[in-house]
Amino acid sequence: MVRIEEAYQTLAEGTKYVYDRVHANEEIAETWVRTELANATNTYQTLAQNVWQAILERTNEDTQQQICQATQLTRVNDGLAFLAEANAARSQHLATFQGNIELWAADHQRRIAQVKEELRRARDEIRRLATRIPLPSSPKTRHPSPEPLQLWRSPVRPLSTSAATAQAARPPLPARPTL
Repeated sequence: MVRIEEAYQTLAEGTKYVYDRVHANEEIAETWVRTELANATNTYQTLAQNVWQAILERTNEDTQQQICQATQLTRVNDGLAFLAEANAARSQHLATFQGNIELWAADHQRRIAQVKEELRRARDEIRRLATRIPLPSSPKTRHPSPEPLQLWRSPVRPLSTSAATAQAARPPLPARPTL
């Protein structure tokens, strides 16, 4: 740009000199005209070359800048597309996970209801059996017989086994060491 300005200044000064001389009705020396025309021609060629060079450089800079901007824009768009895909995949995984949790919860509730129903049936069966077969009253008690459910014992542990005999059958615990 500096060379373009210098060339323009040289042309402008030469043109002004010729204009001023013509306007003042003065004659211009032939040697000066030849010298100035040669300088003007060289300057004009230099100016044209410098202007085209500047235009090309500017165009290249603009092109490079546009290429860089396009590259950056492409990268940003790729990033946005990736984020959109990641969000869609995350949403899909969350929906799948939520569906799995809901299925698990429904199955869990169904199992709980099934276990409650089995427990209710078992209690009903125990009540039915307890009322059909009355258990003999204990010889130690002279009170009226308690409710049949209170006397019911596990088939693993017979009625004749008492807590005292169960304690006697256990081996004694070792003494605690003292510090």
